Amino acid sequence: MTYHGYDAHGQLVEKMWKCLGEDQIRQLMIRMIDSRIKMKEHWIEQMQYKIETYQMARDMLEQGQKKKQEKQKGSEKTL
Repeated sequence: MTYHGYDAHGQLVEKMWKCLGEDQIRQLMIRMIDSRIKMKEHWIEQMQYKIETYQMARDMLEQGQKKKQEKQKGSEKTL
């Protein structure tokens, strides 16, 4: 059916598949696929959060840089 490798877990899964009926196998496969989908959705959410954080940090740095430049221009005018 599927390749699970030669480790103990793979052997256990293979024995389990042999003991199950078609409906049970179908139900388990659907759950496994749903689990992978949820995992990928969570990963995407985490990446979006990281992107938002980096964008926020970039905006803060740009604002700080603009304020610093404005401060320098103001001090040059007084000289």
